[in-house]
Amino acid sequence: LLLSAVFTCFGFAATAYLTFGHILLLYLFYGVCVGCGAGFSYNAVVGSVSSWFPEKRGFASGVLLMGFGASTLVLGSLASAFIDGGIISWQMTFALFGVIAGIALLIGSLFLRFPKAEELQAFTVSAAASQNAPKNSLTTFEMLKTRAFWMVFIFAVFGSAIGSGVISHAKQIVLDCGVNAAIATLCVGILSVANGFGRVLFGMLYDRKGRSGAMYTAILFLVGAVVLLLFSLKAAATLPVIPGLLLVGMAYGAMPTTSAAFVAQQFGPKYYATNFSVMNLTLMVSSFTSVISSTLVASSGSYISSFYLYLVFCGVMLLISLLLNGRKAKQSV
Repeated sequence: LLLSAVFTCFGFAATAYLTFGHILLLYLFYGVCVGCGAGFSYNAVVGSVSSWFPEKRGFASGVLLMGFGASTLVLGSLASAFIDGGIISWQMTFALFGVIAGIALLIGSLFLRFPKAEELQAFTVSAAASQNAPKNSLTTFEMLKTRAFWMVFIFAVFGSAIGSGVISHAKQIVLDCGVNAAIATLCVGILSVANGFGRVLFGMLYDRKGRSGAMYTAILFLVGAVVLLLFSLKAAATLPVIPGLLLVGMAYGAMPTTSAAFVAQQFGPKYYATNFSVMNLTLMVSSFTSVISSTLVASSGSYISSFYLYLVFCGVMLLISLLLNGRKAKQSV
């Protein structure tokens, strides 16, 4: 958290002093420094706080990740209000955000900690009767050698890819469905809210129905979302747009929550922070979907081809879920 405070504060402040033509410094200060600061705090917070709730890892992770997802909506809207409204300059906005983030992270570092060894042992014993209690803790290298990790990793990549692809082009997709510009902006906000709500919803679902229940429900949501939005694009129908966005937003929120709970349950608490960080690389891989979608739009002139691709992604996710959960059932027998 201390490193996160330094990187975030410096990144925002340095970006505020950039002038025209310094694009490489923009990549360095905002892309690398602020990006690293966000990653440090993200993994530190989720990794440590989730360790305190072994019986409710899904719900705890969901609430934390909802806060992370809501930051885009809250801080992004606040920054737009400052800059577009002429309240303060964009430079001052960046500097202000850097100072606020740095102070918040410094304060958080004074209170946030991992459970001590005896506390962790007590939690493990108290959760022993629960389905969520892992048999032992695996190191990151041991985790990478398991088939279960790679199957869930690929599942999360494809699920996040669909969410990332839709979110990156949400406003234009909604406009292509025939929705006017004012409502299109509102729809993008709805998508962000659904993303945050989905993280809590799927966290609770994971705690109650386990990994398979969360995975199959996420697939169902994604298929429903893709079908609704695909129909809206082909028929220029506005009615299915909002339920389609709600479903894709909630399913996208399911990916980090399900992955976080799975890593804790399957590979234990001892190396959770590092293991969770490795699982989070799914977000890096899936982020390239927006580029693929842009390429398909450029070649076809429509987002329809992108949604056909998303249906293929859903098929891959279903196959992975059947193989993973079928293998689990076979082992239990």
